[in-house]
Amino acid sequence: MMSSTKSWGVNQDVSQACQHQDLVVTPSPHAIEAGYVRPAHRSTTSKRKKGEIGGSVTEVVYPAPLVLPGDELALDPKHPPQSVQSWRRDKDRNPITSVRNVIYVAAPPEIDPDVDFVRSWVRPKPPRQARQKASDRSTDSSPIPPDIKDIIAYLSAVYHPLSVKTFSSPLVFAPWDDSPTPGIESNSSSHNPARIRKPASSSIALRTSSEIIRIRTRPSPDSLFPSQINLDDLLDVAISILPSDAYCLLLLVSQDLYEDDDDVFVCGRAYGGSRVAVVSSARYNPALDDIHGVDRLHAWPASHCRQYIEACCLVASSSSSQKAKSKGKKRITRGTTLSTPVVLSSSPAPTPARPSPLHLALRNYLRDPLSPTLLYLIRLALTSAHELGHCFGLEHCVYHACCMQGSASLAEDARQTPYMCPVCEEKVSLATGVDGRERLRRIGE
Repeated sequence: MMSSTKSWGVNQDVSQACQHQDLVVTPSPHAIEAGYVRPAHRSTTSKRKKGEIGGSVTEVVYPAPLVLPGDELALDPKHPPQSVQSWRRDKDRNPITSVRNVIYVAAPPEIDPDVDFVRSWVRPKPPRQARQKASDRSTDSSPIPPDIKDIIAYLSAVYHPLSVKTFSSPLVFAPWDDSPTPGIESNSSSHNPARIRKPASSSIALRTSSEIIRIRTRPSPDSLFPSQINLDDLLDVAISILPSDAYCLLLLVSQDLYEDDDDVFVCGRAYGGSRVAVVSSARYNPALDDIHGVDRLHAWPASHCRQYIEACCLVASSSSSQKAKSKGKKRITRGTTLSTPVVLSSSPAPTPARPSPLHLALRNYLRDPLSPTLLYLIRLALTSAHELGHCFGLEHCVYHACCMQGSASLAEDARQTPYMCPVCEEKVSLATGVDGRERLRRIGE
């Protein structure tokens, strides 16, 4: 799950002037200050050769987590690692069987005319200043929402050879009525009976082929959207519609989500043990990038830019130092410069070495800038793959830069990789019985 939190921004002038001359593949200097220590890992497959998935790898091929100020690992640096061995020992992990071997993706629910107001909940209402910045970027203010067919194509590559299908039964947002409908079971949610006492005006319903389930709503705390819908209630829906041949099910929604009263918003969550996940596309709209502090110029792979990393750490250190001075306390500031990092230079050399995979990705990124519509799709696809990873028993990754890393902000979300690291990849390989190299090839296509 990714929810809102503070992220450290970099001056826009610095960002625009950056040439990404050097790429850093080790943790940022802030990692030391935060207390993050990168764990070691080893493959459980002794026959693999050096450099292969699950074998001995270097940061050049699989960089370390950045651990920038405000990142998930900076806030929770002691998060326990899940090794391949511990994943295999997990008795609660759901195995893929001959009966349960399909990944289903449910498209955003349709909207009944009686609750037509719900359509307006998918349109963000950013402040005037943010709207002006978006309009300055030509098409940014109106990117095309992601197509479920493209999401399915990406997930088919990530979780190959499992079949990924569209969930075909109708799902419809409808009015909530306490009086039962003949022939259809009414469900106010099994997780918390107290929800039944909430007034109908704060709820809508989600109608499936067999029941009507209550969905709580509330006004958006930051007013970026008119209203939000409750994530837990949607997960109840996902559990109730899970097909008998499903390994897992992903429910996509276009509306903004919240989980509890303390949330400003959440983007998604999985109930791994129940084999369901819910993901919202609302906050991934590129028109909201300036509001959420997303530095598009330093999205992955440019997120490993040395100048950008140093600037992020300097901003955080300066802020911390200022707070310490105001309290009259002495503070030893560490991490304002990179100490013994592993740096990949893109400067011309007398004998050009073979470009690293990260440099090749950066070269493509700079040569063919992504349109807002494609950015929208990629963001939703990566979060969908992440949440489904939890259904495979994968926990948040702390070993490498990886799409299974936790995320504390949309800014951090944009910096993360579109692939799994060798540790997480080995887990999926063992679950599916297919070598990870085949999946990586399919993702590249």
